[in-house]
Amino acid sequence: MTCLLRVVFFLLLLFLPAYPMYAQDAVGDLESKIREYTEKLNQLSQAKDTLANQLKIISSQIDLTILKISQTENQIRILEEEIASLTIKINDLDVKLNQISSLFIQQVVQSYKLGKRMPHLVTLLKGNFNGFFEHYRYSSLIQKNFQDTLLNMEFVRTNYNSQKEQKAKKQQDLEILQKQLSEQKNSLAKQKDSKSNLLAITKNDESRYQQLKKAAEDELNSLLKAKFVGSRQVAKGEALGSMGNTGYSFGDHLHFGLYQLSEDKVNEWSYTNDVDPFPYIASHRWPMDDLNILDNGQCKEGGSITQCRGHTRYSYLYADKFHHGIDMVSSNKTIRAVNEGTAYFFRNPSSSLGNHVKLFHPDGHMTLYLHLQ
Repeated sequence: MTCLLRVVFFLLLLFLPAYPMYAQDAVGDLESKIREYTEKLNQLSQAKDTLANQLKIISSQIDLTILKISQTENQIRILEEEIASLTIKINDLDVKLNQISSLFIQQVVQSYKLGKRMPHLVTLLKGNFNGFFEHYRYSSLIQKNFQDTLLNMEFVRTNYNSQKEQKAKKQQDLEILQKQLSEQKNSLAKQKDSKSNLLAITKNDESRYQQLKKAAEDELNSLLKAKFVGSRQVAKGEALGSMGNTGYSFGDHLHFGLYQLSEDKVNEWSYTNDVDPFPYIASHRWPMDDLNILDNGQCKEGGSITQCRGHTRYSYLYADKFHHGIDMVSSNKTIRAVNEGTAYFFRNPSSSLGNHVKLFHPDGHMTLYLHLQ
């Protein structure tokens, strides 16, 4: 077996995949269960909106998230094994490349020394036929070995670089999966809290659930039925009104929301089409003074924040199971503009729940201030 064939055989053995069948079976089983729970959630979402059904939905979401966590953990485990295997292969290739490089240097020295010897033609003219043929055979052998070594070196170097690129890609994939796993675990914790909170606020009573759900619907309807009463230019920090005595969930509060909406599209506004307001507040100002904020980097309930945006303890009472905005309270009830712009004032004469201001800013954003006196 030539040196080149030995290297090829060595590399083929080195790069053979070694994925256990049980890992593939586990992945397939998880994917099947995930599809099963996804279909179950789709069916539950079309059922009648009762407390019992909502609890089934949350429980199914918890089970689905647990399965997805297991799936991600399996993917991480496989990637870690692949990275460890690639590390060994890269180290072996590094040793092999050093060996071939050393051999290459030796052959360069031999070739140089051979070139300094008596030329073939001079040997032949002197009648030394045996010396000529011996010199020729030796020279040809060195050239052949020299060519084989160059081929081996290029082959090993190419595979070495390829394996390093694969390892770098898998390490990037691993970082993404680890971040995904962290998010899934946070989601699981929130889902478990949602189930506990829903049971706590409804006291596992269907009539109380329906009553709270109707209150949430009335709150939204009051907002939608509010009438435009005027507009004016306001400066950043200027008072817009006072926090009203409203709020079926946590009591008196300001509901603050952020939308990507320009003033000329005021009639296209939709309550559910909001965006995360935290970055905007952070770069401008809060809509109330004397707020006790536990964590200004991201929304965290406690202190002055009574309900964050997204899935919260009360969000399962809303039509789309999502809280669109941030609820906050302060001992100083004055509501202030977070940025300059044109303020549109709306009032609902039958319920202060719907009293609000839509403030359009020059940067194309609109901020919503809901539940005003």
